[in-house]
Amino acid sequence: MQLFILLIVAALVFSGPAAAQNWQEYGYPDYAFKVSFPDDPRIETTTHQVADDRAVEAHVYSVSRDNAEFKVTVAELANSGLEESAVIDYAIKALAAGGEVKVNIPHRVNRVFGRQLSILQRDGSRATVALFDYNGRLYQTVGKSLATGNDATADTIRFVQSLIFTGGASNRSPEEIRAAQAAFCSGTGEPGAAADAGTALPGGNRRAEICRRRQLLAGLVSSLNSGDLSGAQQAYSLLTQLPNNGQAQFPNPNGPFRQAVNQIGQALQNGDLAGAQKALSLLQRGRRADRQL
Repeated sequence: MQLFILLIVAALVFSGPAAAQNWQEYGYPDYAFKVSFPDDPRIETTTHQVADDRAVEAHVYSVSRDNAEFKVTVAELANSGLEESAVIDYAIKALAAGGEVKVNIPHRVNRVFGRQLSILQRDGSRATVALFDYNGRLYQTVGKSLATGNDATADTIRFVQSLIFTGGASNRSPEEIRAAQAAFCSGTGEPGAAADAGTALPGGNRRAEICRRRQLLAGLVSSLNSGDLSGAQQAYSLLTQLPNNGQAQFPNPNGPFRQAVNQIGQALQNGDLAGAQKALSLLQRGRRADRQL
C-alpha cells in the first residue's frame, strides 16, 4: 500500500488552481496576514467562542455569494491561558458540529503551523478550513461551498490556500521543529489522524508536501472504498492544489498507470463514483505491471 501511495503521489499534479476571476489580495498588516477574496470583504469586530466558558474579541473579514462563503476570523488569545491544542480542538469541534470531518491534516503557511480540514455538513455544504494559533491569535480561515448553486469547491480551496502570514515569525521553537523533523510523517495516514509531526518542518517544503500528499491520498482511497463521493472529490481537489515540488513526471503519459489515475480524476469531476472506484481497482491491480515509473 505504501508503494501504491507513493506512485499515485507522483501522478497527482494534473490541474492548477482555480482560474482567477475578480480575485484580489487584501493585506492586513496590523494582524500580520494577507488573503485573496473574490470581492471587497465586509469587516466587523465581534466576539468569538474559543472555549466553553470563554469568548474573546475577534475581527471577521468575509464575502458571501449565492453558492459560497469566504471568511477569516482573527480571535484575540493573548492572556487567555489557553493551550494551542485546546484552541484548535475546540475550533474543530465547533466547526464540525452537525457535520463530519472528512480530512484533517497538518498544514503550514510560511513558518506558521496548524491544521487543514474538510468538513461535510448535513445540508450538503462543504467547508475547507485552515486553523492556526499564532502570535497570540487564532486564525480561522473557512471557505464554504453551499449546497445550492454551482459547486464552489475550487474557489473555497483557492481562498484558504491564498492565506499568507507576514513578518517571518513562527509558532514553533527550534527544539520543537527538530523533534518534529525526526518524527516526520510518522502518523497513521488515516483521515482525521494525520501526524502532528508533519506540521513543523523548518523550510522542508518538499518533505512536508510529500507527507501531506500521502495523507490526502489515504483520504482519497478511503473515501472511494467507503463510497463517499463528496469526500473523494474534496481529497482529490486538495491533492491537485498542492505544489509539484519537483516530483517526477511520467516518462510515458500514455502508460496504463497514468491513464488509470486520469480516469479517477475525470470520473470524480463527473460525479461518477462507480467509475472512480473501478479506475482505482484497476490501478491497484496493475501498479506492479507498470515498469515505466
